[in-house]
Amino acid sequence: MNRYQDILPPLWSTVALTVATLVTNWVWAAWFAETDGTGLMALMIASLFFWPVMLILIYLALAHTLRFCEDYGFLRMAVVVGVAVVGTAIFGVPGPWNLLICAVTAVTVGIQIRRTAQDDADLEDL
Repeated sequence: MNRYQDILPPLWSTVALTVATLVTNWVWAAWFAETDGTGLMALMIASLFFWPVMLILIYLALAHTLRFCEDYGFLRMAVVVGVAVVGTAIFGVPGPWNLLICAVTAVTVGIQIRRTAQDDADLEDL
């Protein structure tokens, strides 16, 4: 498991990354809403470094949780929907910028994961 694509099948990996992006954006948006002045500038600089770290940690936690539910598709979907519902209950409905970032992340990573899976399948056929 050298790559994050190997943790889950391509579809579930894309879903997990999209939900992890949504949760990460919710948390950072809540922090930005509470901060002003110099703290806001410090938070903006910190977000350049720690937003990706937080995204990776949330993705890995969610991906490994979904990996334990490997044979149960409904349980996987329940976990994903449960995370989204709990996040909506805590942080409110995601804003348009949050949804745009999630959509862009889902499309680009989904295409990359699908291409990697197709390349691996093509190599196995050889």
